[in-house]
Amino acid sequence: MLRGRADASIIARVRPLLLAALVALAPAAAIADEDELGNEIEAQDTGRGRLALVAWGGQAFDTSGSGPNVPLLGGEVAWAFDQLDLGVAGYGYRDLRGIGSRSYDPVVLARVTQRFETYRGVDAGITIGVGAAREDHWRAWFQFALGLRLNLGPVFIAGELGFEQQSLLRLAGGVGVRLF
Repeated sequence: MLRGRADASIIARVRPLLLAALVALAPAAAIADEDELGNEIEAQDTGRGRLALVAWGGQAFDTSGSGPNVPLLGGEVAWAFDQLDLGVAGYGYRDLRGIGSRSYDPVVLARVTQRFETYRGVDAGITIGVGAAREDHWRAWFQFALGLRLNLGPVFIAGELGFEQQSLLRLAGGVGVRLF
């Protein structure tokens, strides 16, 4: 008889805890269902929107203080895999040499971007670019960038903070479209 009361006492203490745990887990279960539905829709959509065209504009700041801050314009063509983009970018940096010319110095890069979703419709990316720039002559050019992309259907808005050759800190914004 004593054993039966002990079991009833334990059940009476644990029941509210179990009920509280179930109530706390219900929103998590609903979110998991939404995520599974979203993943199914994304899995069906993987064959579209692989080719990305982006128009870039921004400013490159000389962090060493020895050169000019220069505006930039450019474009990029990239092929998107599940979480990786492979692309070619071409930029024009106005007066990289710092001689006061109004011309744009070309920079051409092969870029690899590792993307990951941070929130629904927002991707973050880490980019490494390797290529060449022409000031007086062609020379190697390297880029490391952190970026965000807001997906608005086939159109997206992008922003990047990049670290480049010659102590340049590059802030760029872009508008792009995904095709095919």
